[in-house]
Amino acid sequence: MADTVLFGRYRLLAPAGSGGTAEVWRAVDEQTGEEVALKRLHPIVFGSENGRRRLEREFRSLKALHHPNVVRVRDLHIADDEAALILDYVPGTSLAARLADGPSVTEPEAVAIASDVAAALSAAHKAGIVHRDVKPGNILLAPDGPARLTDFGIAHSDGDDTAVTATGMLVGTLRYIAPEQLRGEPATRSSDLYSLAAVTYEMAAGRPAFAAATPVALVEEQRGGPAPLDGAAAPLDAPVRRAMSADPKARQRSVDAFARELRRAAKALPGAAAATQPVDPDPKTEAIGAGVGFAAVWAGAPLVESDAGAPVDPVPVASAAPRGVAAGTTTRSRPGVVAAIAGLAFAVLLIVALMLTGGGRPTGAVDANAGTPAPVQATPTPTPNPTLQPVKAKGHHHGHGGEGD
Repeated sequence: MADTVLFGRYRLLAPAGSGGTAEVWRAVDEQTGEEVALKRLHPIVFGSENGRRRLEREFRSLKALHHPNVVRVRDLHIADDEAALILDYVPGTSLAARLADGPSVTEPEAVAIASDVAAALSAAHKAGIVHRDVKPGNILLAPDGPARLTDFGIAHSDGDDTAVTATGMLVGTLRYIAPEQLRGEPATRSSDLYSLAAVTYEMAAGRPAFAAATPVALVEEQRGGPAPLDGAAAPLDAPVRRAMSADPKARQRSVDAFARELRRAAKALPGAAAATQPVDPDPKTEAIGAGVGFAAVWAGAPLVESDAGAPVDPVPVASAAPRGVAAGTTTRSRPGVVAAIAGLAFAVLLIVALMLTGGGRPTGAVDANAGTPAPVQATPTPTPNPTLQPVKAKGHHHGHGGEGD
């Protein structure tokens, strides 16, 4: 397969990752001489006319998303029997690999990484895109630059159920999914915020917020919320656990607000008092994090939705709720919790399957009526706190930065 030339210009160099609906290759663009990441899509993704239209619509939306904390989408090629997404490529590692193999993430590093990811999500939300799958495997760490968020879309199809076969794999993703998503409600900017907070908790605590082994147990753990952050991470407890509230209305109004609270809390971290603290910029103009460096690509199933035009958080995505689940579903009261969990057991499994198979319309689709959003340009950021410098990746120099589920 190596040395194969696709679309008359991309020579495959080496595999970099694979998932249920795509495989990622290091490749060289023979027209420009640049090395790129080529995300080769499974025929099930683009085999139908509807699938091709959806790919093209999503590509236009994603290509308009420009931000230094987001992996740049370059091009989409579709032929009779081949389709591929072309992205920037620079070797690096994922946060998942860092958490698994060390060294452990320090509290200042956790704040820096979370701020970078918040910046990426803020840009996406302004462009009408909800990520829906923020997790360590989709956060990429640069050797000499900021963290970047990847897996913003395209490789998920109506009939794709390949990721449903491994329960442990599903729970590994579900651990970061907001409670309202597990209830079958549409993904929102607020659910992205919850997921980012769950990742931040894991970085700060050195363990996941929840240890549930099944979706039903996870729902019950989420009801009570995570244990308080303690020790050196205690100053970060209030903003993180607020963002992980089971009720979306109790969370911060935006990822920008969460990042500002997190940075203010970081001033109380051990050793932070002696450092020069940055001045929080005007929240109306803030774009957290900036820089150059890491770019990589995820091979798993993407999760992207549009919420264009929504005025405030939390706002539902402009899409139908999964079949058989009312978009207005609410959390049950404490009495009858056993019956509620029994019902959730079935609902969660159904919802997860529908999420992964596309539900009422393809998961990963951007609202067809939303149009193509205007490019989102990053704005300058303040001089960073020396204690909050972007983390440098150590080891694990993979080109994909994903988990391949």
